[in-house]
Amino acid sequence: MRADNSAHLAEAAQQRRLDCIERAKAVLNSLERDGGPVTVAGVASRAGVSRTFLYDDAQTVLLTRLRNLASGQPASGRPALPDKERITTKSHEAIVRTLRDANRKLNEDNERLRNELAVALGQLRDLRRGTPTPAATQRN
Repeated sequence: MRADNSAHLAEAAQQRRLDCIERAKAVLNSLERDGGPVTVAGVASRAGVSRTFLYDDAQTVLLTRLRNLASGQPASGRPALPDKERITTKSHEAIVRTLRDANRKLNEDNERLRNELAVALGQLRDLRRGTPTPAATQRN
């Protein structure tokens, strides 16, 4: 009859679980300290654990901490800027106004150039056909 090794298997599984938790905590500590994108997939990859491990009911503390870190970031995944480095509403409005004015000017330039191109193409067509252009008939 074989020896019952189930206690050793359970102990090894428990140790693997504790190692995974420690690696995930280390990654979360690093993200808290240094910043960077906080996602389940990213943390799992860096910690060398599966996403399923992080979503497991036994890891609710880790998942809650991860979600709290992620909620402190903008949707882009980059850490939020400190208040003193953020743009003010007044500056933002000035930039938007400047960009709108530049856009309006570019649209006007495009319209003028389209009209000039249409006139030039019409004159070229008339020259190729041998018909006088409207400008030439006005000079006579």
